[in-house]
Amino acid sequence: MLKKQSGLSMITWMLVIALVGVQGVLAMRIIPVYINFASAQSIMDGLSSDPEASSLSTKKLKVYISKRLGINGLYQLASDKNAFKFVKQKKGLALVLHYEERGPIFGNLEFVATFDHEVALSGKR
Repeated sequence: MLKKQSGLSMITWMLVIALVGVQGVLAMRIIPVYINFASAQSIMDGLSSDPEASSLSTKKLKVYISKRLGINGLYQLASDKNAFKFVKQKKGLALVLHYEERGPIFGNLEFVATFDHEVALSGKR
């Protein structure tokens, strides 16, 4: 009587390991991008609730944001002049973050991640 196979064969194990490896590479490349966005988002949210920031002009706010980005190690975002914009709204001023980040996955494959976040700032400037 023939015994039925139980478990995975060597080829199946190699496929499973290859899939886990590809997912690991994707995670190592993409997760830091989302962590950077979460840091920028927390800076913006903290700025909206900071009483000191509500009295600053837009030029001083840009310097304030750049310093906080530098503290968090987001130098690429701090050097991008078009990432942060101030938009006038009916109730005051809003800070808008819009940027795109690209990075390699492996070989000639790349990913593109687009991020948007908006925070209302209190007070008039």
